[in-house]
Amino acid sequence: MSNIFDEQASKNIKSNGNVFADFLVNKGLYDKIEITGDNNSELADLVGGYVNISVYCPECKEIRVFHSDSIIYYRYVSNRGFLQEKLETAIRSKYFINPDGLPFNDCPEEEYRIMVIKFYCAMDEDHRLDYIVLIQGNQMIKIGQYPSVADLSFPELKDYRKVMQKEDEKELRRAIGLFASGIGVGSFVYLRRIFERIIVNASKKAIQEGKITEEELVKCRVDEKIKKLSDYLPKSLIGNTVFYGIISKGIHELTEEECLEYFPVMKGFIMLILRQWEQMRRDEEEEKAIQASLSKIAGKITNT
Repeated sequence: MSNIFDEQASKNIKSNGNVFADFLVNKGLYDKIEITGDNNSELADLVGGYVNISVYCPECKEIRVFHSDSIIYYRYVSNRGFLQEKLETAIRSKYFINPDGLPFNDCPEEEYRIMVIKFYCAMDEDHRLDYIVLIQGNQMIKIGQYPSVADLSFPELKDYRKVMQKEDEKELRRAIGLFASGIGVGSFVYLRRIFERIIVNASKKAIQEGKITEEELVKCRVDEKIKKLSDYLPKSLIGNTVFYGIISKGIHELTEEECLEYFPVMKGFIMLILRQWEQMRRDEEEEKAIQASLSKIAGKITNT
């Protein structure tokens, strides 16, 4: 008796920096990646089951390590019948670019044209991530995924609900959903709206505490507002004022393909801001609680 973990235990897992694993995890449907002589071995690692990924598991409701399955196909040999083969072996041994620019000329055509790349949660092999890719010429195209990019991204938003408005969460979901559907410019629109509300919320707090006036802020450009609100914004935002310029240019000038390419970084920046803002909120709450306790202790000592 054996199970999927037996083969995995003996493999030299190559979990860091695989370009095809990164493509599967971070790109939306119908995005493409080129297959070349330089990254051919990384594709072989992936289909051979030598690659781990670390992503949110919807079943465990935690970030988990997922290991990949080896892709097997059956080849018919006269007088021997059907033989079980590893696609990894075919990719490693048969790769070359012919005059037409088509790779994997000798690989099994149907098994290679559409591949299902399976990942299993290290905590429970019934928890699965499945990716479907289409190979056309020297390009891999992502044509399917379950759970979706949105399903894997949305759960982390609950950790930031105390620093997000309901509208922020709704629009971040829309942005991720549009990206997963291959709509780049639209996803940028929602990210910019979220960013603008972050600035507005910081402005309201600064005005309420008397640190700045509304009249002062109205005259400022976005980068100037960020500098004036430095005490009320996460440090990553203060040090990366170019974000707003990039997101605005994406809406007005960049192509759909460019927006889709840059979206994971832009979304990652928004999530970083939210994480840091949540930490600021916790630190502020803790400081107030400690100050209240110290005052209470001081009062007791003074009265004795």
